[in-house]
Amino acid sequence: MATEFEEGNATVHIDYSDYDGHRHPVRVVENSPLHAWFRDSLEEAKMEIWMNSYHHQGVKRLADRFVPMAFARDGLIEGFYDPDAYNPEEGKFIMGLQFHPERMRRPGTEEFDYPGCPAAYQQEFVKAVIAYQRKVSSTADIENCRRLDEEMEKKRKNIVRSFSLAKHVYVSKQEMPPAKEQDLRVGAEFLAANAALSPQQEKRLKQMGATVRNASSYLEKFKMNEGRKTAARITMEKMSIEQLSELHSFYHMMGKMCSEVFDKKLKPT
Repeated sequence: MATEFEEGNATVHIDYSDYDGHRHPVRVVENSPLHAWFRDSLEEAKMEIWMNSYHHQGVKRLADRFVPMAFARDGLIEGFYDPDAYNPEEGKFIMGLQFHPERMRRPGTEEFDYPGCPAAYQQEFVKAVIAYQRKVSSTADIENCRRLDEEMEKKRKNIVRSFSLAKHVYVSKQEMPPAKEQDLRVGAEFLAANAALSPQQEKRLKQMGATVRNASSYLEKFKMNEGRKTAARITMEKMSIEQLSELHSFYHMMGKMCSEVFDKKLKPT
């Protein structure tokens, strides 16, 4: 694809005198994520946008798994992605850029150069992180619960067997067979563990104590929040049913608006 560009067409990729303001054009590859982000700003004939640039290195040979998304006029790859590992909806986001769209702002303002600038990191990447977190948390929770259930069931059976054996020995007044002593020890250890702390538990408690001692600022904030909650509760108890209803409706409306704005920010523009 680099052969589409004119030979000898030099591009300045870094300008120390205008470090954050320097721009040069890049040609966007159709049907790529970059194309989707900046679709509304591209002229069909040129397929170019102006990107900030302050890099002194570049891709010499792209790995087979990656596909280019953009080229500078000198043929240097300015963006690439892995089609098999890019799907923000599924928590996949493997791509690379030689520019920083999140920093492409118009001089003296917070306005982006293009509407698609925040799409890469502030929308699609955030969407991928949230989706990946949900997927990992769901899988981990199921696996942990299954493993914990199996371990607890095994321990429960061993303890019940130990107590049954102890009861049999006590009732029958028979001597304990040497081969059964290990089974009886399980119940004894269970009773001891519930009567006193093990060295590991004592060590863990000391570590927790150190953590709590270092958390005084958190406790102060917690107490402050508790105080505010108490004051708010006292105030609301003095309010009429109509006032409480209006207050409830107001916060319900604000919560709904926040959710709508949050969803809108995550969607590509």
